[in-house]
Amino acid sequence: MEQSSRGHQSLAQGETERRAGRAEDARRAFGEAIAHFRAEGDLPGEAKSLTRQAQIARDTGNLDWALHDQIQAIALFRRIGDGAALAHALRHAGDMFAEQGRLAHATAHLHEALDLYRAGIEAPPLDFANALRSVALLAEALGERAEARRYWEEAREHYARLDSVFPGENEGVREAEAHLATLAG
Repeated sequence: MEQSSRGHQSLAQGETERRAGRAEDARRAFGEAIAHFRAEGDLPGEAKSLTRQAQIARDTGNLDWALHDQIQAIALFRRIGDGAALAHALRHAGDMFAEQGRLAHATAHLHEALDLYRAGIEAPPLDFANALRSVALLAEALGERAEARRYWEEAREHYARLDSVFPGENEGVREAEAHLATLAG
């Protein structure tokens, strides 16, 4: 069995620290993972570590840092041709831009992610549903009620197919229906 690299060890340590709620320790471990993966020439590992470090920055309210790391990861995912990871990273970047009120940037990132999912990349079905949710929320923020309804209806359909992901009540369907009810009024 192949021994894991120092980059993978640091990445795993970062995940452990994040789950334990130790943001600074997680950030440090993810930073070490990035450095190790760069030294090893492991672009997928570096990109994943950047997205994990971006999530820590986002969790702690530092959206500028989060976006910096997320944009670097997006560039690496483009370079290596990982469509599923690229779409996922684009969605998170779009969500962060939306949180900052930078709606033009959010629009570009979220619609590119949605285009990738619609093109049939192999990705978890929940990721596609979440991308539709993000675009629906963006349409609401832009005051595009008809578009928002259309995206919420599609998101509801995708979430409805994922009952096994949601123990008990399907939160995705519930959220979509709540938004559709508000938009109908």
